[in-house]
Amino acid sequence: MAMIPPVLAATYMGAPYFNILIAAAAAAMAWEWCGMINGGRFNYEGWVLTCGLVGAVIAASMGAYTHSLFVLGLLGALLVGISEARRLTTNLPLHSDQMDQAVNPKRTMWMVVGVVYIGIPSLSLIWIRNDWENGLLTVFWLLVLVWAADSGAYAAGRLIGGPKMAPKISPNKTWAGLGGCVVAAAIAGAVIAHVAALEHFGMIKALLVSALVGLVSQGGDLVESAVKRHFKVKDSSQLIPGHGGVLDRVDALLAAIAAAALIGFSNRFVLIS
Repeated sequence: MAMIPPVLAATYMGAPYFNILIAAAAAAMAWEWCGMINGGRFNYEGWVLTCGLVGAVIAASMGAYTHSLFVLGLLGALLVGISEARRLTTNLPLHSDQMDQAVNPKRTMWMVVGVVYIGIPSLSLIWIRNDWENGLLTVFWLLVLVWAADSGAYAAGRLIGGPKMAPKISPNKTWAGLGGCVVAAAIAGAVIAHVAALEHFGMIKALLVSALVGLVSQGGDLVESAVKRHFKVKDSSQLIPGHGGVLDRVDALLAAIAAAALIGFSNRFVLIS
């Protein structure tokens, strides 16, 4: 809860405060991601991932969005190249356990996944917020939408219960909760459109877009839960005492941001078009 006021303040003030917030969050998420897939260790690959993501955020903050995407692509290629170079220069039997520990292709793959998982939403949020006309409103819309979706899912799951949606990934999630998530997100989005007097953003469109983004946000929650289960960790880190890590707090938001940016980029989402 203590993080909410500074996050809202940075969002309201915009650049450079908002950009610094996103860069710090990207660095924290990179550290957590590296720790999860390396058994709690932050190795040289973690430094490469962290510095690369922060560099991409800086490029996006300067309005160089194409260059920031190029940085992400270069970062992924660099991680693969470093792994391959290490494999070629390591004097160990090719298929030995020692080689697997020193150079693990699966670990490299997960690091590249982290580039996309953290990088795309981070750059997308910078792009959305930098829209002078509707950027601030859209970011607040996303924050309220994800909060409403989470609250709706929790309330419906507790009150209605019923069949589990993905018991092996997230035992507490139910289909009723998913329905509550979609309904709550749709209502929240429509209310914001009405309160903000967005005449060009019709009620039906507000309901549909908000419901879709809310649905995707729950998918983001499931994805992070699946990753944690795969690596047998309860939380992404203990960076936020009593609440786990940054990734645990923003898993749904990351997916919602990516979905909103995709809709906006396709010129079908008037809030950011």
